[in-house]
Amino acid sequence: MNAPQPGQIPCPSCSRPLALPVTAVLRGEPIVCAGCGLELTTQREASREALAALDRWHRDTAAARTAAVSGQPPEQAPRPSRRARRPRR
Repeated sequence: MNAPQPGQIPCPSCSRPLALPVTAVLRGEPIVCAGCGLELTTQREASREALAALDRWHRDTAAARTAAVSGQPPEQAPRPSRRARRPRR
């Protein structure tokens, strides 16, 4: 049996590594284990905040992922500030 790699989890039924494609998770598509056929789906309402964070990460890293595939350096975009700005009074 192979150990799961990043972007994978062990199947809850057979423990085979199960890939979790980000786009499939964001679209709500079922993930099916090739080993035992177990079908996993995201509980969209219970996972709303986690899915929103995953969607932001996916959008924010799109340029870097495209650059990695093409072998080109990503464009330098300004990084968003981590500190929340307080409204002026």
